[in-house]
Amino acid sequence: MRLEQILSIRGLVQQTPSAEEIRERAKLVTPYPIKVFYGETYDDKGNTVDSMKYYFFVAELADILRDEGYTVDPMILVADTAACRNVKEDLQRQYRALGTERARFIEKVNAIYGTGLRIVRMSDYIDSSQFVKEREEIMETCKTSPELIESIEKTVPESKIDIERKKGFLYSFDEITTIIDLDVKVGPPREDLYDNLARHLAQQRGTKGVISLFLTPTFPLGMNWAYFFKNDGIEDHGITAYKAGSKQLQRQRVIPGKSNPDYIQHQINESFISINPLLPNPVLDLGIICELARKRLEGDTKPILLADEFYSGKITPEQLKVSVGRNVGEYLLSRF
Repeated sequence: MRLEQILSIRGLVQQTPSAEEIRERAKLVTPYPIKVFYGETYDDKGNTVDSMKYYFFVAELADILRDEGYTVDPMILVADTAACRNVKEDLQRQYRALGTERARFIEKVNAIYGTGLRIVRMSDYIDSSQFVKEREEIMETCKTSPELIESIEKTVPESKIDIERKKGFLYSFDEITTIIDLDVKVGPPREDLYDNLARHLAQQRGTKGVISLFLTPTFPLGMNWAYFFKNDGIEDHGITAYKAGSKQLQRQRVIPGKSNPDYIQHQINESFISINPLLPNPVLDLGIICELARKRLEGDTKPILLADEFYSGKITPEQLKVSVGRNVGEYLLSRF
């Protein structure tokens, strides 16, 4: 698969820089590796297949760039410190352990699918003198600008503004300091606020800005049309890919090591599915993740055309549900 092809996979990539922009960044940083990054927190409900979509994509992008002769550093950040900031003190120990669990899960993905991802934990660097100094400089820059402070506030849900203000917006500043020196950042569309702010600060400093690449939102399985109609926010932005309990929908998620294949097939059968490409399609999304997994297991380098085949009518909704139910068991659940 060529760089242009992975960036144009329908149903997987929502917003992307051009292939040439990524190549130009790789040339700019040579002889150092181009940093391709995805970061996530987690919850106590398990490790999601939806996180694996990002792991597979980062690995595939890294492989393609290496084939073109570039050195690549494909990084997955387990933001354990950030996850712990959002829970009560009596849950801190549990959430630190869950961070270790998530890192081990990614190690398993590396071993099973040959993804070659470098796993970084936020707790490994966040107290280093270099990171603390960088964060302080960014905080000082933002404090001198009402516009920047307003942008920082926009990164926080309205319900948590007062809480984060008391904490000095440390969660947001940790995120921005982490991503400001990256090259290509892969993530869900809702992270654009962080990315834009990091780019603005980089421009002020005269340094290269992070390039954003957004994959499609995550949607819950087993829901009918009425659910999406009533929940506009979910239809537009989806649910959190890396938190199985997002919106308390853990029973509508595929969780390797926990999910029963028969139950997941039932959820697939119950899922709303439409031939309108503008509407949510959780079954197709899962099917594309299965294809990413299959390709790595079988060494298949051809482009993924599942969405094209579905929306052109070559695959019916019923056929898609059957094939995805079979493939999720074969290429994902049975491996853990």
